[in-house]
This record gives sequence, structure tokens and C-alpha cells, in this order.
Amino acid sequence: MTLQGKGFIIYNLPECESGEPGSILAAAQAAGFGHVLIKIADGEKAFGMDAAGGDQAAPVVQALQQAGIAVWGWHSVYGSDPGAEAAIAIMRSRTLGLNGYVVCAADEFLHPGMANAARQFMQVVRGGLSIPIALSSYRFPNYHPEFPWSTFLEFCDVHMPQVTWEQAHNPVEQLSESKRQCDALPNARPFIPTGPAYSISGWNPSAEEIIEFLNAAVQLGLPAINFYDWDDCHKDQPLLWTAIAEFPWPASIKANPPAPSSDPQTTPVIPEAFLSQFVEALNSRQPAKVSALYDPAAIQVWADQILKGTEAIQKGYDAFFDSLPAGTVNCIIQANVEDDTRLFTWKVGPLTGETTLVLKDGKIILEYTFIHQPVNQN
Repeated sequence: MTLQGKGFIIYNLPECESGEPGSILAAAQAAGFGHVLIKIADGEKAFGMDAAGGDQAAPVVQALQQAGIAVWGWHSVYGSDPGAEAAIAIMRSRTLGLNGYVVCAADEFLHPGMANAARQFMQVVRGGLSIPIALSSYRFPNYHPEFPWSTFLEFCDVHMPQVTWEQAHNPVEQLSESKRQCDALPNARPFIPTGPAYSISGWNPSAEEIIEFLNAAVQLGLPAINFYDWDDCHKDQPLLWTAIAEFPWPASIKANPPAPSSDPQTTPVIPEAFLSQFVEALNSRQPAKVSALYDPAAIQVWADQILKGTEAIQKGYDAFFDSLPAGTVNCIIQANVEDDTRLFTWKVGPLTGETTLVLKDGKIILEYTFIHQPVNQN
């Protein structure tokens, strides 16, 4: 999958929307992200696992991918044991079903002889993965001639330098110079930069600098861009997050549901065939009839909970119907149909919300629902 538009890098999943797949998906969709990069390994060890050995990344990857957002994994590599590092890279990428893999290499590879470790690692990874591979490292290759640039890039599909402009305020100049130097390397690859969205040692980029950086990337004709890191930015740098989210990247993949109607009395639209069937099932107030429209392996992301499989989804609808006032009717206010995706806003009694349905072979394989107003329990 080719990267397009805006994206963000996640370092520690629990620090991003508390690690909740539905919340991460909602934030990514609202910001118009076409891709998200999640840390999957550090050296020879898997990354993104909880204390009990559970994989925190897997449900997030699945939720994002089902909504059409590409997920790449990134891996800090040190070259001390290239075989073991390559093995964990292949295992994690395959297990998670990633769309791409990013090797993050830096100071450790400046030492003499590390080109051999880089080649050993990259040969094994390239042989074990059929997905695109990217290199993430220094923004100015000319400053680091010892780094084995051509060795890494020989096996890569994308060059993803870290154009951070720390302790400076000239993003346009740094981006242009980074691209010039990277394009001049042996085995040069398509240039997709990573920008800074964090604070360090009293420095942080301004929202204006972020917009300048994005505008420069568009003017350079870059297919995509991403920022580091979600963990700090969304919580602690809201102005930067907003600047990135609101920037209208021309090639970004939009997975946003239509905006909710400001008038709850808006005349309901007549939905297409599948949505008509879906609404009819909802208004039957029969949980089994609704769950029959879902694939057995379906995932339902409903507000802050995730339900997997038709049995759990049926139980969820049973509780939902019990919570609604008697006599209320579901109606669709706005709807958009794109291939196997249904995006619509709806109203039932005092409740309004937005839902995305992704179909597979005529059944719902993923549902994401955002509720604007909680059900009145009184």
C-alpha cells in the first residue's frame, strides 16, 4: 500500500487515547490521516505488549485497517544482533498484518564495520517481507557520511528522514535541503519526511511552522508526510495537532463520516439497499435480526467498547434496545456510499451519532459508531 497524505507516529500506545482502538480510530479519522505508524519492536524484542504478554497493537491495527487507514510498524534497530533483530521484525510485521515496515537506525550504525550488520539485517528482512520497507534516520545525510546509507536504501522502497528542525525555526529550508541531500544518495528512494510535533529542551515548533512545513511538502510534490509523536502531541500540543488535522492535504485519504446535521428535525434520507435493510432490522428491535447482517468475525467499535463476533454484537444490541425509550424509531439523516463503505449520521429518540460500516461479501465486517448524545437513562 502506497502512503498518501498525512499520518502520525505512535511510540507508546497506552499514551495515545489510553490505547483504545475506537478512540484512536476516531481521532485519526477526524484528522484526515491516511496512515499511522506504530512502534512494534525495539532491538531484538517485541514492543507494544502489555505486562501479561497481550498484544496492544493488534486491535488498533485491525480497527484502523478496516477503516481504510494504512498501518506501518516501526522498529528501533541497533545492529548488535542483526539476525535476531530481523527475526522479530518479520514476526511482528507478519503477525500484525502490517501495510509497511520502517527500520529506524541512527548512532549505532556510525561505527566502523556496521555496514556489514546493516546488510545482514536488511537482506533477511527484505527476504522475509513482501510489504514496503522504509528507512528512518538523519535528515541531513551529508552530516553523517559514516552511516551506511546506500546499504540500507538498497533494500528499501521509501526514505523517511526525520526532518525535525530542533532548536531552529526554518522548516521550509530544512525540508528542502533534506530532500536535496537524500535525493543525491546512491539508491535514493521516494522521500516521505517525518516532522516534529513535540517539545524538547524548551523548544517546540509553532503551529505556523507546522503549516509552513506542510505547505512546502505539498509544493515539493511529496505523496505523504507524517509527524512524531502522537503520544505527546495530542495531549500536550493541541495547537500543533489542530494545525496538522485541519491542513487540507490534497492527496490524503479521507475516512471521515459525514458531518452530523445541526437540525435534529432534518427530513430523513431514503438510504440505499443495504442501509435500508440495516435500519429495518434496527427498527424491528430484534437483536438476532440485526446481528445476522454481520460477518461472524465482525468487530463493532461502539463509543468506548469493542465487541467481536456476532454473539457479542447481538448481546450489545439487546442492551442498546432496552435503553431506548419506547416507540422511538431509527432514521438516517445523511448517508454516503463508497464501494463497500457506508458512512451515515442517524437519530433515534434523544440519541444522535455517526456510523461507518465496512462490508465484506455483503456482510458487515467492521462498524465504528460515535455517539454525540448519550442515551437518556431516566
